[in-house]
Amino acid sequence: MRAAWYESGGPAGEVLSVGEMEAPQPGPGEVLVRVRVSGANPGDIKKRADWLGLGIGYPRVIPHSDGAGVIEGVGEGVASSRVGERVWVWGAQSGRPFGTAAEYVALPSEQAIPLPDGVGFEVGACLGIPARTAHRCVFADGTVSDKTVLVAGGAGAVGGFAVSFASWGGATVITTVGSEEQAEITLQQGADHAL
Repeated sequence: MRAAWYESGGPAGEVLSVGEMEAPQPGPGEVLVRVRVSGANPGDIKKRADWLGLGIGYPRVIPHSDGAGVIEGVGEGVASSRVGERVWVWGAQSGRPFGTAAEYVALPSEQAIPLPDGVGFEVGACLGIPARTAHRCVFADGTVSDKTVLVAGGAGAVGGFAVSFASWGGATVITTVGSEEQAEITLQQGADHAL
């Protein structure tokens, strides 16, 4: 399979390689996903840069924790009916060496979430870290119905999801933005006011 990987921490241009390597096989409780879109997040970039100075953790790392694609194989204990299922995946390279910057990724079945037919793979690849973070930020303390929620940076990935979740949850949503164009985007996502 084609994949991108690094074997030491540092700037992308100095440490990333692209080439062929053996495709993974799903282990017990895992699925094999043919990746259609890989999502890059700030945490992926920080890990590759070895920003904490602790090393990269593995001899070779295929980056990116989020992605979307189609299940092409299942390991022991996973229903064969999952083969052919469109999914979005999260945490592929969290605590594991191989993420979604490859043609295939094997990961625990519960980290491959069904992706509705009307939702594109590029959207699915954005759901892992950004959407889960926004959902936690908005709903960690319970309902937001009839409350006012301030979202700083509502035009960013996490902020955009937070605006949408808070609006869906029944809140009055105020967000900060950096331009008129960003204000329009956040208003379309459900913000009541964009500053």
